[in-house]
Amino acid sequence: MTRTRTIVVFALALTVMVVAGGAFLNKMVEFVFTMAGDEVAGFGAVAVVTYLCGMVPLLCLTLWGAFTGRFRDVEAPAVRMLALHREIERQEARHG
Repeated sequence: MTRTRTIVVFALALTVMVVAGGAFLNKMVEFVFTMAGDEVAGFGAVAVVTYLCGMVPLLCLTLWGAFTGRFRDVEAPAVRMLALHREIERQEARHG
């Protein structure tokens, strides 16, 4: 069951990324053609470069996290925090 769930989640994530990436690429191509026009040459070039400078490192970090297994058990820290909180409350109740 877990293996099937992992495959389904991965397939859905891949589908979303492909569709969103395709739409983004389409808009970037349209934008490049708009910038190359005579009337608005260079319009928004700084904004696009700034956007890409911010997004490329974020994309690299996300891919690094996904490939190294950082997103496998995202609920564990929350469960651990609650368990530690209960333990602290028990110790405080014992020591008054």
